[in-house]
Amino acid sequence: MGYRILDVKVAKIEPERNKLVIKRKKVGAGKARFIKSNFVIDGATLITDKDNHIIKLAQIKVNNRVTIDFIKTQDKKLLAKGISVLN
Repeated sequence: MGYRILDVKVAKIEPERNKLVIKRKKVGAGKARFIKSNFVIDGATLITDKDNHIIKLAQIKVNNRVTIDFIKTQDKKLLAKGISVLN
């Protein structure tokens, strides 16, 4: 269970469910396809804007570019530990 970091665009925000959905392109075998990933946000998740101010999940907008520091939990969920909005 090590940390991983992604630099991606936001596809959907669900603040009422503490969830962030990203969509990223994966290229393989001459084809490009989009993969969606759901990230769980908990009370310990640190979310910052481009000026390094702490913000809430609801302040993130669709198509914002973000970096997400996350771990995969034992039950195979992606738990965001830190989210930084880059634009």
